Amino acid sequence: MIVSILAVAAGGFLGGAGRYGLTRVLPSPVCTFVANMLGALALGLTVGFFREHAWLADAASSPAYAFLAVGFAGGLSTWSTLARELGDMLASKQYRKLLTYAFFTLAVGLVTAWRGTIWATRIVQGW
Repeated sequence: MIVSILAVAAGGFLGGAGRYGLTRVLPSPVCTFVANMLGALALGLTVGFFREHAWLADAASSPAYAFLAVGFAGGLSTWSTLARELGDMLASKQYRKLLTYAFFTLAVGLVTAWRGTIWATRIVQGW
């Protein structure tokens, strides 16, 4: 239990540091979108790799899984900033921008995570 908590904390630190780095080079909301897509990809790749390895049958309790899926992917993605940005768009009555941003964040995020699982499977199986 303690090892998993430390793994999540370490992964969250690295993911958060990566997200901070993105804020230094990309404007908002582009930065939030990119961070969330990279987080979705990291989660998809992690799930795909762990699913393909039979010896990792209990992946959910693995410290490596906690580090990558919960810590790193969770730290890299930023749902609180997304909610703030969507709230700001709602408050300023930018409804079209709000709906477009929300739709593409959810749709592309789901596709990115799904493709990550497929790419991980192909990598493990040798294309």
